[in-house]
Formats: sequence, C-alpha cells, structure tokens
Amino acid sequence: MKKMLVLMMLALPGLLAHAQVSYFGNEASNSEKLRVLKTTTTLFTLQYKDYAEQEKFKEAIKKTWTITPYKIIKPEELARYDTLSNYSFFYFDAYPEKADTITNANVVYTLKLVTPSDKPKQKEESVFATITLFPDVYTELTVKKTIDKPGSRKSLKRDMLNMLYNNSRFVNWSPGFLAGYLKQINDGLLLAQNREIDYQFYNKVRLPALAKETLYVPEYVREIFSSQSAKFPRNNSIQEPYNYKLKFLPFKELDSLILTDDVNIKYLIYTQRSNDKIISVYDSKDDKIIYQKFYFQSPVFEMNDLIDIKRTIKSIK
Repeated sequence: MKKMLVLMMLALPGLLAHAQVSYFGNEASNSEKLRVLKTTTTLFTLQYKDYAEQEKFKEAIKKTWTITPYKIIKPEELARYDTLSNYSFFYFDAYPEKADTITNANVVYTLKLVTPSDKPKQKEESVFATITLFPDVYTELTVKKTIDKPGSRKSLKRDMLNMLYNNSRFVNWSPGFLAGYLKQINDGLLLAQNREIDYQFYNKVRLPALAKETLYVPEYVREIFSSQSAKFPRNNSIQEPYNYKLKFLPFKELDSLILTDDVNIKYLIYTQRSNDKIISVYDSKDDKIIYQKFYFQSPVFEMNDLIDIKRTIKSIK
C-alpha cells in the first residue's frame, strides 16, 4: 500500500554533491552545529519496500555508524521529530541542476540537522552529508516531471517525497552499499573533514591486491554496459583489456558477502550523476573506499573504466 508523507522538507541549501559520498564537517557555518550533531540520535528512513529488509539495513548501519546513536523509523514518523533539537535524520531528496538549457535531476540520501533559529517560529537546517543515488530511467523521468510541473513549493515537495519513498528505484542502493557509504560519512565527520567536488582517490596498499583477487561487480553494471553500443578507447589507441578476475553478482548475494564479518571482498559501485559518472571500489574488510574516479561529462559505463583501474594498479606496482 502506498503511504502519504506528511513531512515537508526543503531543497538542499546550495550544496551540490559532485562526489558520490560528500560530507561537510569543516564548513565554517557547521563547526558549532557539528558538536550539536554528535549529541543527537540519528533517525534513518528507508523506502517503504526496504522495510522488508530492515534487519539487513540495521546490520549495515550498526557495522559502520558510530558517531551518534541511531534508530530506523518510517518516513511518516519524521514529523514527530522534526521540531526536536536532539535528533538528526537521513532522508531521500532530489534537486535540479541546470547545464545550459538542460535540467538534470539529482537524487540524494541526505543527513540533516534541524536547530532553533534566531528568528521566531523558524528553524535552521544544516546538511552534513549527501549520498548520490543512481535512479533508474523511470525514476529519473518522474523526478524531472515533478521538478518541472507547476505548483507551490510545498505541494511539489510533497509529491517528490511521496514518489521517492513509494515509487522509485536506485540501482546503487542496498544494505551492503549503505555500509560503505556510511563509513565514509562517519569517519569524515568524526575528523571534522570535508569531501566535495570530484573527489578522486586510490589506496596504494590495498588496490594492487586486485591483480590477484576478484573484483565483485553488481549485476546492474553488466546490464547497463550490455545495453550500450561499443565504445572506442578515449585516446583511440589499443589498450590492454582488464584481464584481472571479475565476478558479477545480484544484490542479495553481494550484500551477503559484504555484510559477513569473516568474508573480505573488494567490490565496485557505478554511479551516474546528471551527465557525469563516478566509479568506486570498496573493501568489505572495514567498508573503506580504496578507489574512486570522477568522469566529467562521461555518464556511461565503459570497459575503459575497468582499464583505468588496471592502469592505476600497474602504476603502483
């Protein structure tokens, strides 16, 4: 059954998340509020269909989230806590981004803190982190239609939230993936750090292990890749193929491996954001990211993306 949300959220206040996982622990405006954030209980909301796997999501959060106590609640319950100062919350949101005459829709899972304002009957909202999600075609089109349709800001936001929680699908979202996302946010905020635009990184110790170990890839990457026409190498030169070990797995099997304590795997996440893409590799040993590359105006997954990982490995060895 579809549920109607009663909570009204505001659009992200000027923070455009270009990294797949961004956090803002070193913003001048957030310094005092970061201290407040650490005293709150963080409320996690999920899409309604995700509550069938609530125990797995709880396991993922428990595995990596230590900065605050936490609780999983239903989206409609957020209205009970929205005016209380001792809670922070994760929720789904979307915002438009214009490039020339084209409007792109970006969907995010956002960590927000609400605090009292100096102005009467108002409150201040501080965004501390965003996770960029990769919506499927239907979700992306629906988000764009919702952004473009006429109506009051309040009614548009209500329609957007109802759609995101009830009728949307994100291909880079699962309990196991959430563990890796939260690990970055948790550790970054504990150190009062920022991570923002086109963050790129590789771990010189762990990444080379992929020359001998298997890189696990979610099935959606193969589905998207196989639906695309063949791409020539970017520099039109012949390159070595990615001939290290690869294994494609559906979400349930991949999540099981990621969330099992005595199983350590390295896995890839592909995120398409507007007209860009982000390729990330995580190590389930401690859920840390060991590789990330941002591709500007190159949204489609290509064999070249795997070749870039191999090239990086060979440059280290």
